[in-house]
Amino acid sequence: MKKVMTAVLLAGLVGLFSLAADVLSFKGDIVGNMCAAENKDSLADFLKTHSKECALMSDCVASGYSIFADGKLYRFDQTSNKKIEEFLKQPDSKLQVVVKAEKVGKELKLVSIENQK
Repeated sequence: MKKVMTAVLLAGLVGLFSLAADVLSFKGDIVGNMCAAENKDSLADFLKTHSKECALMSDCVASGYSIFADGKLYRFDQTSNKKIEEFLKQPDSKLQVVVKAEKVGKELKLVSIENQK
């Protein structure tokens, strides 16, 4: 019985560690998927002048959000898009952020978001 309990406990601990390892950290710029698609050939340059007001326009909000980090674009899931919209509505928020997220299929599931320091 002790061996079974030990095996179950170890399996549970391994599962917890593997879940913790799935949270990724990204430092980059939030961009609406519509703007990202329209500027895909020069996205890094576009983001230098992209404004938070643009990211909060109804078309950008409806298209959802991505983060451009390390030269790559990572798309957020639908639930995360709502959280990002709420974050961007805060007066002190910026598009340059640090995000922690889980990779779920081809999309990111937001865990946390804060302004870059």
